Formats: sequence, C-alpha cells, structure tokens
Amino acid sequence: MNNLHRELAPVTPAAWDEIEEEARRTFRRHVAGRRVVDVSDPDGPTLSAVGDGHLRDIDPPTPDVVARARTSMPVIEWRVPFTVTRQAVDDVERGSADSDWQPVKDAARTCAYAEDMAVIDGYAAAGITGLRDG
Repeated sequence: MNNLHRELAPVTPAAWDEIEEEARRTFRRHVAGRRVVDVSDPDGPTLSAVGDGHLRDIDPPTPDVVARARTSMPVIEWRVPFTVTRQAVDDVERGSADSDWQPVKDAARTCAYAEDMAVIDGYAAAGITGLRDG
C-alpha cells in the first residue's frame, strides 16, 4: 500500500527518485538526535510501536500468576506538506541534475527538527520522554 498517494501527483518516477534522494540527504544532514539515541528506521506502514526491552508489573488475572506487560515506544509519523514546481519536475525529464528541490529540503529539515525536539525535549502527546526529562 502506498499511503503517500504518489499516483495522484503529476510527478515522474525519475523526479520522485530525485525528490526522495534530496529529502533523505537533507534529513540526515540536519537530524542530530539519532546520533545519541536509538531511533528505528522506517519499517513500513504497519509498524505501530517498537519494544523498549522493559516490562511493567500489572495486576494478575489470578493470585498465583505473575503478570507483566512489555512496554514499547510509539512510532511517530511526521508529515510536512510541500509543493514542487512543474518546472523542476520537467527539468528532470530533460536531463537536469540540479532541479530546484528547495521545498523538499525545507520539509526534510522541518521533519529533522521535529524529531530532534521529541528526542531532546520529549513529546508528551506521543508518550515520549526526552533526554532533558529523563
């Protein structure tokens, strides 16, 4: 399943390849939190949480049973809408290797910043304790 709905955008496969590469390169250049904590890489649209290796005691169903629940961290999906120009897409088809992907770079930088803020300061709405808090 492709939940990005790429088929609805008038963007060629070659232009998508360049957009993906630019987004990946820009994100990696700007993200800092992944250098100090483990952050899972994307693993498909069905991944909902990642185990953190801990257990928490819970009330057992009967007195002679010990019950523990595995704890996990939620997977957060960041999306930053952006618009590229028709000219940038068409330039790729004409062989350009330097299309203007600035909107892609800006979106990737915004995602990197959001992730870093969650890692460093926490993100209570997602149940994430940041490095400053914990």
